[in-house]
Amino acid sequence: MLSEVERLKLEILAKGIKISERARRAFIGPMTMGEYPSTSGISMELEGQIWINAPFSVYNPNFVSDATTIVLDYRNDSYYVTNGKMEIKAKPVPVPSYEDKKAKSGEIFGAFAVTHTDRVRISPIEGCAIACQFCNIPYEFKYRKKLIPDLVESVDVALNDKLLPAKHVMISGGTPKPEDYVWENQVYDAVTQTYNGIDVDIMMVPMPGLLDPVRLKEIGVHGLSINIELHNENTAKRIAYGKFKVGIKAYLDFIENAVKVYGGRNGKVRSLLMLSLESLEDTLKGVKALAQVGCDPVLSPFRPDPRTPMKNAKPPSIEFMEQAYEQARDIVKKYPGVALGPRCIPCMHNTLTFPDRSSVYYNS
Repeated sequence: MLSEVERLKLEILAKGIKISERARRAFIGPMTMGEYPSTSGISMELEGQIWINAPFSVYNPNFVSDATTIVLDYRNDSYYVTNGKMEIKAKPVPVPSYEDKKAKSGEIFGAFAVTHTDRVRISPIEGCAIACQFCNIPYEFKYRKKLIPDLVESVDVALNDKLLPAKHVMISGGTPKPEDYVWENQVYDAVTQTYNGIDVDIMMVPMPGLLDPVRLKEIGVHGLSINIELHNENTAKRIAYGKFKVGIKAYLDFIENAVKVYGGRNGKVRSLLMLSLESLEDTLKGVKALAQVGCDPVLSPFRPDPRTPMKNAKPPSIEFMEQAYEQARDIVKKYPGVALGPRCIPCMHNTLTFPDRSSVYYNS
C-alpha cells in the first residue's frame, strides 16, 4: 500500500497544485522553466524523499484550476503542501541562475541546458525529425542543430551553478534527421571527453544507424534511456507515428542488446512508458516485456500540454496511477536485478517511482 505522502504525489500529478501568495513572495526568481510537458511544474521534495514536479495553472491551465484544494504554502520560514486532510513539509527547487546568461555565441544557456532537481539535460537538436502528438517540441520549435561548443560550455555552467548545481548529465531532446546522426554522435563524444568522471546518460530513439551501445559505453556513456512510451502499436501509430515506424520489436531487440553491453540487470538501461495513453493492460504488457530483457521500466504519468494536439486530454486518475504502480512493482519483483526506474531519487520527480530502503535507489 502507498503511504500518505506517496498518495499525495499521485493527487498532485492528477489535479495540480495552487501556489499561495505567501509562497510566491517567498520564492526567489521564477518557479519553473516550464519547457517540456512532464517538467512544466515546480520541482520539490516532500517529506520522505518523495520528489515531484507539480503542475500549476500558469503552465497547465488546460487541467489545473486555482480552485484546487492542494496548496503550496509558506510560513515560519518553511514551505508546506496541504490538501485539506494532511500537511507535508516541502522543499521547492529553484530555477538555476544560468538560464538567462549568455554563452560565447551570444545565445542564452537556457537554450541549450535545463536543470531539474540534480540533473542537467542538454538538447543538441531544437525541434524534432518526428512528431508525437503528446510532445510540444515539434510543434513549438523549428528544427536546427545547436553549436557543440555551446552545448559543452552549458554543461560546465550547469555543474557549477550557484543556485542549483547539477550532479549528472542527460543528453536528450529532439530526434535528429538521418543526415545528422554523425553530428549527434560528435556531441556525445565531446561531452563525455570533456566531463570524464561525471555520469552522462543518453535518452534517444534507437533509429537504425544512430545509436551503437558498444561505442557509447567505450566513450564513457553511463547509461541509456530508450523510451518505448507506448506498447500498443495501434495507439503508437495514431499518436506517435515516427516511433511506430521503428516498431516495438526493434525497440526491445535494441534494449536487450544494450542491457548485455552494459553488464546485465544493473539499471544502466531503462525505458519509459506513458500512463493513460493506452490501457493499463497494454502498459503492463510493456512493463513485463522490458523487465524480461533486463531493462528498468519507468512509469511516466501523461501530462497534457497546452501547446500540443493532445491539450484537451486528461492526465491519469489517482486510481489509475495507484493500480499501475502496484501492479508494475509486482511484475518487476519477478525479475531479479530489475527495478522501477529511475534509480536516482531526485530524478523521480516526474515519474511514478518511490525510494525504498534497499540499495537499489540512490542520490547522485
